[in-house]
Amino acid sequence: MNTQTPDLTLQQQINAIEERMGRLLGLVEKLATENSELKKQEKSLVRECQELRNRNEKAGNQLEAMIHRLKSQSIEA
Repeated sequence: MNTQTPDLTLQQQINAIEERMGRLLGLVEKLATENSELKKQEKSLVRECQELRNRNEKAGNQLEAMIHRLKSQSIEA
């Protein structure tokens, strides 16, 4: 009778390990998907940031040109 108890315990341990492995694999898949989505978001945000910098630089250049024109007009007047 004592020989069956260790087998049952061993089987329970194996089942518990299999269950943990299944949860870990699920977690790995979830994290891989999340990581992929975050990389896509990062790429999009970097692109958006660069576009905003370009727009800001363009607006600054336009403002400087306006200021220069206004100064030129006031000197001529």
